[in-house]
Amino acid sequence: MEISTVTAAYFSPTDTTRKTVEAVARGILPSAVSLDLTLPAAREQSYAFGPQDLLVIGVPVYGGRIPVQAEEAIRRIHGSCTPVVLAAVYGNRAYEDALLELRDLLSCQGFIPVAAGAFLGEHSFGNVIAAGRPDGEDLAKCTDFGRKIAFWLSQSSLGDSSLQLPGHYPYKPRGAQSGIAHEISGECIHCMHCAAVCPTGAISPKSPAVKDMSRCIKCQACAKKCPKSARIVPGGFVETMVQKLSAMCGEGRKEPEFFLGR
Repeated sequence: MEISTVTAAYFSPTDTTRKTVEAVARGILPSAVSLDLTLPAAREQSYAFGPQDLLVIGVPVYGGRIPVQAEEAIRRIHGSCTPVVLAAVYGNRAYEDALLELRDLLSCQGFIPVAAGAFLGEHSFGNVIAAGRPDGEDLAKCTDFGRKIAFWLSQSSLGDSSLQLPGHYPYKPRGAQSGIAHEISGECIHCMHCAAVCPTGAISPKSPAVKDMSRCIKCQACAKKCPKSARIVPGGFVETMVQKLSAMCGEGRKEPEFFLGR
């Protein structure tokens, strides 16, 4: 089949998913365009794709599932027998049901899943677990996967596509949502960048210290993107989480997994 446009769509609070999805998309077509679904305003819009379009869509994995906010955005994206490539980006522990959930959700929105990948990204808590990923090696593999997808599409008919993915249904229950209470250090310059990058609008645009904890999804975008590193989690929370996650993740370097329709 012939593809006319490729769109790289992503929910990516800390940019790891964005880098991954864009690398895959540009491996398929160098002129691929990007669609950032991270902030609330973008997720409130509707998007439509036709049969000659290709969507590459990626989300981070939170507790083995896709984020609720990403699901809400995807329900506003509509395809018409549109091929879609799925990407789940996880912090070195496990992606569990996220890819399967993403496949099922996009299938209900008029898309035909043709390929998928489980990719590694630096964990939200600190810069220790899967540090610096996706790195150059990861991104090269993403681009190469995109080229393989492009070749597969040129030789295949969507009617023949059958994409089998790991995971279980019913999906793993979502964990209880609880936010992170950051302390604001004296380095803060009140630039309000933290509020601008928050994917749920949890931080007041008037004060970095005012936060709606019920909206916080612990993505750490506000802390990781603060130009002065002025948002600090008190009480050793990050250190405790890193120790706990390190024990679950193991010490070895995990590699991306790729799935292509048959």
